[in-house]
Amino acid sequence: MLNVILKYFPHNKVLSALPFGNGHINDTYKLILEGVSDIFILQRINTKVFPNPKGIVDTHLRLQSRILSQRDTITIAEIIPNTDGEYLTFDDEGYAWRMTSYIEDSYSVDVIEHEWEAYEAGNAYGWFANICSTLKVNEFEEAIRDFHRLSFRLRQLKEAISGNLSKRAGSVKDLIDFYQEREAKLSLIETLTNEGKIPLRVVHNDTKINNLLFRDKKAVAVIDLDTVGPGILYYDYGDALRTSACTAKEDEKNLDLVRFNIEAFKAFSNGYLPQVKSILSNEEREWFYLAPVLLTYIMGIRFLTDYLNGDKYYKISYPGHNLDRSRVQMTLIRSMEGFETDMKSIIDILL
Repeated sequence: MLNVILKYFPHNKVLSALPFGNGHINDTYKLILEGVSDIFILQRINTKVFPNPKGIVDTHLRLQSRILSQRDTITIAEIIPNTDGEYLTFDDEGYAWRMTSYIEDSYSVDVIEHEWEAYEAGNAYGWFANICSTLKVNEFEEAIRDFHRLSFRLRQLKEAISGNLSKRAGSVKDLIDFYQEREAKLSLIETLTNEGKIPLRVVHNDTKINNLLFRDKKAVAVIDLDTVGPGILYYDYGDALRTSACTAKEDEKNLDLVRFNIEAFKAFSNGYLPQVKSILSNEEREWFYLAPVLLTYIMGIRFLTDYLNGDKYYKISYPGHNLDRSRVQMTLIRSMEGFETDMKSIIDILL
């Protein structure tokens, strides 16, 4: 890592380069240098997950050109070039690194505890959707092919069940049955998208609540832009609510603590939907209520698939980590389903 830092700051002593954040994929460090007042974020890109690191840097630069010139109260981190003017740096082992600015005096949250947090999250992600609505979707590539495509994720799950590489399938039949029972209803969204009735847009594609930064009581930055690219608004709205309107952490072991917070849903929607209202098609408006269930469902089957395959994709802290994550998604879906009428009503009023 030191050789990488030298390509950015060849004459400054490194005071600290400590692991930062709790992301599942990339290795991230907070960098403090002697003689430099700014703090930076240095990140090694996981090229097993993101095989085209140049593509995600190009996407960041495209977003940066559109967003940073606006001087809005919400922003993104700025990607920093090395001394050769390159935005991607390779170490001696061939690993890809990039450096970005650090958003000062900010913090992230993993679980929404106050309605203002949910509203601010909705406002920030709604801002992002709105500002990206003028970008041409055909100029952006998928960072991870079929990232949110349900048919692809279901195929992965079915292959994991039949392959049973970790010999775990027999112990999770209840989970498998739960996800299979909801397959037909939730596949509707992909059908409408394939038919062009729900339009593709430039979206974030990974709008977990901890991909926002707050300062005081305001959301001030949207981060983790590696997945930005073609998608539908449901992906961002749904995934944000999967985390911002859940009363527990993503890997909570006590499922009694996991439920859908309808007040947080309402607060988030109050922040998000007015910002995208003017760009929506009629079909998008009609099916928005399914978005939170859809994205929770996708994450649930992804965690389950990884568990069945022997935990090859997500970082885990213990052998049943992905199983716990999948059970949280299952429990959250059940809670969401109990609020379907309420969600429809809230969305209809806001739109």
